[in-house]
Amino acid sequence: MRISRVGALAAIAGAFGMVAGYAEPMTPDQFREELVGVPLCGVPSTGPLSGKSLCTVHFKDGTAIVAGAGIVVRGVWDLEGDRVCRRTINDPMERRRCVEYERVGTGRYRNSDGVEVCIGPCQ
Repeated sequence: MRISRVGALAAIAGAFGMVAGYAEPMTPDQFREELVGVPLCGVPSTGPLSGKSLCTVHFKDGTAIVAGAGIVVRGVWDLEGDRVCRRTINDPMERRRCVEYERVGTGRYRNSDGVEVCIGPCQ
């Protein structure tokens, strides 16, 4: 069987998660293994920090920090099913915000709010 060059490149790109629309939902274990303890950096397109470059670090002890755009916010995080939930330290539980993460390429992720992040610093 003969594969065209375009077909071969598409197959390689697909194998590395570079095809548009490719996304692999992350399990809680994958989130813990890949994304806890590292800066996840991105630019939200909605909300009060829209357009601002921010990095979030989820620590193993359940604390989290968001920094960038002249702010530093400390909070806590936990897992609820496949969702990662965060809130500031002083917020009640009902104020926590939960999102799911998916892998969209090597070192690149997207949350269910549509914010694309990378393990920072990003290029």
